[in-house]
Amino acid sequence: MKKYFKAFACLLAVIVTGIYSCKDSFYDGIPRGQYTVDNYFKSPEQVQAVTAALYGAPWFDFNCTYSMSIGDVYSGNSTGDANAAMIQFQNMNVTQANEYLQKGWASLYSVVGQANQIIKNVNANQSSMNELTVNTAIGESRFMRAAAYFYLVRLYGPVPVIPDTVDITKNYLTPRHIVSDVYRFIIEDLKAAETLLPNRGATPGRVSAGAAKALLAKVYLTQKDYNNAAAKAWEVIANEGTYGYGLLEPTLVNGKLSGGYADLFFTRNNNNKESVWALQWVASNAEGAYGTGNVTQAYVAPYGQELTGGTDGWGSFKPSIDLMRDSIAGDLRRQPTYMRPDDFYPELLQERGGYTYPGCKSRTGSNVKKYVVGNYNDNASTGGVYSMSTGINTYMIRYPDVLLTYAEAILGDNVSTTDPQALAQFKRVRARAGLESVPLSSLTIDDILRERRLEFAFEGQYWFDILRLPQAKALAKLSNTERGLYESWCGEGSIVSNKINVTASMLLFPIPQSDLDNNPKLAQPPVPLY
Repeated sequence: MKKYFKAFACLLAVIVTGIYSCKDSFYDGIPRGQYTVDNYFKSPEQVQAVTAALYGAPWFDFNCTYSMSIGDVYSGNSTGDANAAMIQFQNMNVTQANEYLQKGWASLYSVVGQANQIIKNVNANQSSMNELTVNTAIGESRFMRAAAYFYLVRLYGPVPVIPDTVDITKNYLTPRHIVSDVYRFIIEDLKAAETLLPNRGATPGRVSAGAAKALLAKVYLTQKDYNNAAAKAWEVIANEGTYGYGLLEPTLVNGKLSGGYADLFFTRNNNNKESVWALQWVASNAEGAYGTGNVTQAYVAPYGQELTGGTDGWGSFKPSIDLMRDSIAGDLRRQPTYMRPDDFYPELLQERGGYTYPGCKSRTGSNVKKYVVGNYNDNASTGGVYSMSTGINTYMIRYPDVLLTYAEAILGDNVSTTDPQALAQFKRVRARAGLESVPLSSLTIDDILRERRLEFAFEGQYWFDILRLPQAKALAKLSNTERGLYESWCGEGSIVSNKINVTASMLLFPIPQSDLDNNPKLAQPPVPLY
């Protein structure tokens, strides 16, 4: 997969006339003009080099603080204190001028713009390509476009839908579309993608028909279409061998369980069998290469511990009191997810014999571990680490998500379920975490939500999980969430409390002011798309 990202980087200067950049407006995020010269789409290798861009660059600002600020800080999994923009997410008072809000919105519409341009160019040049190349490129593009809109509609409600048949450069005054039509467009894209894509990606890291089905199951679940959600998730589960999916299981080493969940967050394990869809990053210190690597480590690594080998490692995100209180004793996911004092990590600072997170006298409290991969020497065999740049993938959908989606869909609106298949899929996730001995004879939504929280903490998911709750339950849960942190870990340490009275108006984000200024139609009532 990496060779295509490198090829794409080398070709950008020649073949791309309008490319994604970090701008404030979503219209600036959409490429203008022809995406490539007319004679470029001639071979599978050329098409793969261009579609590789869909897995990285346009998602950069989404991945850089926006996803975690919403999915984990806004939801109460994490504190966020890097700057004023992040603190707004922590205090749930995000304004239309928020920097991360603007960049995240633009990033998602850049994905749409990139996908649209690829679809246009593939359709225009398909006579010179074989059917598999055409179908795969269009399938990948429609998958990514659907994914971007799925985030947008859940975050902002009615949003503009821009099909590949519309030239946004000729008329950028696009209205918002009603929510039901946005979802209809998403479903149409994903249904097409699952028929166009192969059962396994053309190269490691590429999305497949299984990924399209997995995302479609999540879309149905969000719409409370439980029958279709369960059916689509089961198509993936029943055919996991076909799609190459499964859980990374721990192994017994010297009488102790090793690997499993922890192995997910090593760069060497990118594109493992649990990865259904992941953003692909290449760490680089080359001039002008900012935007090609995963910057998450820079924000989450504990400050002053020299773990990254650079000047970053700011500890901007820390586990909240609420998340830590929700943890389960003996859960093998806890240490790979967040650091407590005296936790030992042999994979970090290997030249010094490993790293032990400082004890309670340091008054550092706890810190995020997930996506902290260490310095250059710790990762030399997998492409290295540079300042604000690592090569670890960002998980967007992992296979446990499919298993828990199925269980949640079977539960539906019921108080509980004893369905044996729902329990079986739930128990697969829990058993991998070392919790198979915890009694479980039925499932409630609280069971599933807690399991999802512990499984996917700091992966940008928890906010969307809460949104699927009935609104009154979601508001009560959010209002009772202790968003503060322990000042240290001497016992529980002193509490820096932060509870918020959450109202329904806080469940959607405002459209960035810069886009409202550019397009007054965004302030008007939404209109039908179909």
